[in-house]
Amino acid sequence: MPLVLKIAWRNIWRHKGKCLVIGLILFLGAFFMTVGNSIISGMNAGLTENIVNSFTGDIVIISDEQDHNNVLLDMMSGKPLKVIRNYEAVEQVMDDALVHAFLPATAGVVMGLEPGAEMITYMLLGVNIERYQQMFPGNFRVTEGRVFNSGERGILIPELVRTASYEFLDYWFVPQGESLVVENLMEDAFAYKHSLELRSDLVFMGSSHSGSFFDVQVPVTGIIEYRALNKIWGNYAIVDIESFREAHNYVTGADSAIEVSEDRLDLLALNAFDELFDFDDLLADTVVEGDSFNFEELQQAFVREDSPLDLDAGSFNLVFVKLAEGVSQKDGLAHLNQVFSDNNLNVRAVSWQDSVGLIGSMAVMVKAALNIFVMCIFFVAIIIIMNTLSMAALERVTEIGMMRAIGARKGFLKTMFLCETGMLSFFFGGLGIAAGVTLVYFLRAANITTENEILQLVYGGNSFHPILTATDFLIGVTELGIVTVLSVLYPLRVVGKIVPLDAVARD
Repeated sequence: MPLVLKIAWRNIWRHKGKCLVIGLILFLGAFFMTVGNSIISGMNAGLTENIVNSFTGDIVIISDEQDHNNVLLDMMSGKPLKVIRNYEAVEQVMDDALVHAFLPATAGVVMGLEPGAEMITYMLLGVNIERYQQMFPGNFRVTEGRVFNSGERGILIPELVRTASYEFLDYWFVPQGESLVVENLMEDAFAYKHSLELRSDLVFMGSSHSGSFFDVQVPVTGIIEYRALNKIWGNYAIVDIESFREAHNYVTGADSAIEVSEDRLDLLALNAFDELFDFDDLLADTVVEGDSFNFEELQQAFVREDSPLDLDAGSFNLVFVKLAEGVSQKDGLAHLNQVFSDNNLNVRAVSWQDSVGLIGSMAVMVKAALNIFVMCIFFVAIIIIMNTLSMAALERVTEIGMMRAIGARKGFLKTMFLCETGMLSFFFGGLGIAAGVTLVYFLRAANITTENEILQLVYGGNSFHPILTATDFLIGVTELGIVTVLSVLYPLRVVGKIVPLDAVARD
């Protein structure tokens, strides 16, 4: 074996030009493979941190009646999400070894009511704020005001929503009890800082499957900004779940606490209701004067008692789920859906990618594009190295033929050729991996950030943090070995066909 290595080393120095070309290709291939793998790992880690750990969890549970899985970013269709009708039964089966944590919530669209004829649409996420912050700690920061307490009526307005409201309706949201923070005004609003119309509450109406709705007045307790992917999540205002339920005619925590006797239920029946009231008499000669009411009186919300409520006792339309450490999303989905099916719970579990629709698809596409890019580098490197080695073998027919003539066997010559390629791959490929690692650490130290939504998907967040793990390093070495082996297969076949007579024929 040492003799083969000596001859291989001598041949590399004798053919420095061609070996340098092969080495450069191996260097670039290893370099781009290392950087590409680190970008993919960084993107996966970023998406896990900024979507899975900060907003959706690994899995989202929705009603089986829901006609599509995109339940978080397809709110403009006008269709409210289907209610999970048996949440208590779902909650019981969620106490599972595969589930680390879960959060029931509500998501939907409401129309903001204004004294004028204009209205604006708001995307709401209704939650028990205490459980929400436990499930997704630190996923937003409060820029003004405070977070409402659990059981308190309130709404957190994202900076993006506040800006949109000003551009559309010319007023500026300020948390209740707080003063205007001039430094936070957008450029257009700053010019009118002394005459700016300020709002500290929201009156909105929602909708339900039956078409009924209820006007709800909610105080703005805080202005927030999401820690990452703010241009995407920043469309969601976080509201106390009871206000959401009231606006959408859901069962609330207060409703579930009311016990109704059988005789009272009989009075609520339609036949009893008809016997108590004669609608013809009630509606006869009824005249509504235009000055008998005003908009402000109509939009006033009723006053709730300050008694403690069980916020988990009302209705929900989705559940965010974080899986236990080491449980794959595929296994978690299969297991939960099987449990739901076995217990006839009429719900289904979907991946976080499906729940965010196009955003999840784009993240997958970006990852696929990066993988395809790395595979293209593989393919090009294999073709170029294969051609270069084949040409080198053909130019050395006389040399190889003479070696065959003095007793060298095909196996020896193939091993010699493989050793030459292996040495080049080890040196130049290793150099490429080292250069890639250096660039990865340099990019992490540079702390590159972006506000572009597409680049945020590539980055996995607002900042570019490629990650090179031990697995990525091992994958890079394996990929380099595969490229080396595939590149040398055809040249070895060419070498094997050279016979001693070829040396004489070349002369």
